This record gives sequence, structure tokens and C-alpha cells, in this order.
Amino acid sequence: MDITSNLIEIRKVIRKNRVYTMRKLFDDHVTGHITKKRIASCILCGSENKITREHVLPKWAFNSDSKRSFTSDVNQLPQFFIGATLPACQSCNSELLNSLERYIQQTLGRVNLETSFYSDSEWENIIRWLEILDFKFQVWDIMAKFIKHKNSKYIPDLSDFSIAFMRDFSVRSVTSKARAALNRIARKDKARRLNALIVGRTIKPTSHYFHKSGQFIYLEIPTYNKMFFYFYEKEFRSDKLAYKEAMKIIRTVYNVK
Repeated sequence: MDITSNLIEIRKVIRKNRVYTMRKLFDDHVTGHITKKRIASCILCGSENKITREHVLPKWAFNSDSKRSFTSDVNQLPQFFIGATLPACQSCNSELLNSLERYIQQTLGRVNLETSFYSDSEWENIIRWLEILDFKFQVWDIMAKFIKHKNSKYIPDLSDFSIAFMRDFSVRSVTSKARAALNRIARKDKARRLNALIVGRTIKPTSHYFHKSGQFIYLEIPTYNKMFFYFYEKEFRSDKLAYKEAMKIIRTVYNVK
């Protein structure tokens, strides 16, 4: 399946199943009874058959390093990328998500940003991939249990709540953000989003990542000497304005003046 057909099929699957998929996700982890029996279902189509594990971030993006981790902005505890997985049926995983990730991997390796550049369609496909990452991280936040905060003791009564709920303290906020993320993937046209994507070269030996659900993502992939910053909702009149806003956020996160 070529990349165009692959993306069309992803959009079709989402549009056909999103009401059921979201309803089941929320009932299992946000709005339903906390002691109910949960049956794992695919994050894209909602199927409960032939469930596999899909990494939130593909292993090639962090060199399959079992020690690489990210920090949840809710409990400030490290989460290892290798263990951050989601349920996906065999079809959606291998035929759709993995195929897209292989395309992105090949695209990143083919362009060096010094003597070669991406086409408009490739820029848009990178955006589509980054939007899928946002959805996956949001679902992971919904499925993951809070447990405790870095600076506090374990509180049993809080361990039944998802990280997403402890972040927003609002069922409506959690569900609306997840739906918005899924709806972004279902929209075909990304031409107006190109100014919201900043891509550059990096020489750092290790990957770096931070992300704010529904707002932005920053991702460095040293294997391909690439860094990405993408604003999920904001629109900019020029690349320069987007770059300025992105650098402001990066300096704040890394405490650089």
C-alpha cells in the first residue's frame, strides 16, 4: 500500500469508528465505573480482536534504547518509551500505523536539509505523523494510572484515576482534547498547517522530547539529525513567527535565556 492509500485508509477507519472508539475509551478509563472489567480494544477502529501493542513513539525514534524516558507533566515521574504502548488490532498496527512509520523513517533519512529538502506533500505527511503522535500520547495519558506525584507519597484513592484526569480535573476537558486530536487526523487538508511546523538539524547524540497535549510537540531524532517542533492548533502568518514562538517555549523548558 502506497503512502497516499495508507493515509486515506487511516482517515476512513477513524471516520467510520471514532464515535464507538472514543465512547469505549472514555467509559473504560474516564467516565465509567473504576472497578469495571476492561477489554483492550484498538485505539483506531475499536476492535477487540487480535490486539497487539503499538509503541506511542516508534522504537527507531529513540534507538530502541530501554533507558530512554520522558517525564509526565502531571506526576513528574519518568516513563520509559520502550514500555509506553497502546492496544491496536493487528490490521491497524501492521498495515496502517507501522506502514506510515516506515515511510516517515525513510523520508527522514533521505533528506538532509542542506542539499535536499522535502516536497509540500512530504511536509504534510510529517504533520500527519506528528498529529497521530499527539493522539497516541493523549490516549496513553487516559489509560495510564496516576499512582503518585514525584514529591508525594502513594495515595491509594488516587491510583484509580488516569493521568489525563489528574492533569485537567475535568472529564469534559479530557474527552474534548482526545476527540479534537482524533478529528485532526481525520482531516485531509494540511496545506494551511505548514507554517506551524519547524524542522531543523541537530547534532546532539541523544533524542530529546517534550509535548503538551493538543498544543505542541518537540522531538529530536539524532539518528537522522532532525528536530521537529509542531503547533497542533496555532496558525502563523509566516515561518519566522512560528520559529520565534517555538524558541520561546524551548528556552523556557530548558531554562535557557
